[in-house]
Amino acid sequence: MKKQLGPSDRLYPMPCPLICSGTMETADACTVAWIGICCGSPPQVALGLRKGRRTLELIRETGTFTVNTPRAADAVYADFFGTVSGHDRDKFAESGWTLVPSAEVSSPMIAECPWVLECRVVHELDVGTHILLVGEVVESHAEEDILDETGTKVDVAKLDPLVYIAGSREYRRVGEKVADAYTIGKQIG
Repeated sequence: MKKQLGPSDRLYPMPCPLICSGTMETADACTVAWIGICCGSPPQVALGLRKGRRTLELIRETGTFTVNTPRAADAVYADFFGTVSGHDRDKFAESGWTLVPSAEVSSPMIAECPWVLECRVVHELDVGTHILLVGEVVESHAEEDILDETGTKVDVAKLDPLVYIAGSREYRRVGEKVADAYTIGKQIG
């Protein structure tokens, strides 16, 4: 029997990318868990950023951001970028992580993150404590060592992305493959 727990902001697991905005000279980044793909054509991501975040201010200035996926081994950096304010600290100088220019947007990418999406803001909506942003993905970048044998797709096992478990406040890894999507369901009916 299921127990009612009331309204919840939990979905398990949550991605844990760093959202970066600004320019090479003024960049800031913050870690978010409230993010996901919301459209396939054109590809778009939706994310919720708390009002008052320095990264949100920079997104509003540039109209762009990058979604930088860290590896599970980089949990200390993701946690740092998510818990330190960019209003009064230079997260890049303190962490030692580096910025590199993007190909299509003014917001830089984080060199240490092996999977990056470049985005242009297409919608903004005030939803309460957070601002919902929808960004069109205009380019993507992958380190060659995370690509599959064809060199055209990201191999999630090689990427080893960091994920966040809300409620218990834990960082985790993605587990083993269970089945092939769009195939296994054909066993029913």
